[in-house]
Amino acid sequence: MTTLILRGRAIFLLAISMFGAGAVPAMPASLGASIIGHWQLEAVDVSGNAPYGAKPQGSMFLDATGHYSIIVISDGGARSIAYFGTYRTDDAAGTVIFHVTGASQPPAVGHDQTRLVKLNGDELVQQSLPAPGRPVLKVTWKRG
Repeated sequence: MTTLILRGRAIFLLAISMFGAGAVPAMPASLGASIIGHWQLEAVDVSGNAPYGAKPQGSMFLDATGHYSIIVISDGGARSIAYFGTYRTDDAAGTVIFHVTGASQPPAVGHDQTRLVKLNGDELVQQSLPAPGRPVLKVTWKRG
């Protein structure tokens, strides 16, 4: 009888370990962990206009140590740009703060660029913070 009770308990514990783990929802990854990797440019929109053209090309690399590089090759009237530096995320605000260390446009060097970020599967959309009188920049990336 004792053997039967022990077997029953062992089966019960095994069932809990197998099925119980699936019942606990997984914690979502942090914003910083979710955006690490290589991204391909899909579109650049500035207040409803496409200054980089209908088919701009570009890449964004974000590494696990907080470094990034971005290049945007224009297919329109805007000049191609490139910049790199460090980044940090604010999960609560849903933002990425890019610190510009080097850029093809020198006035950007040494400044922070804060972007609202929405991540939906393999699509990442960055948008500038709304400010009166300033155009809204929206950049769409696909995981590469």
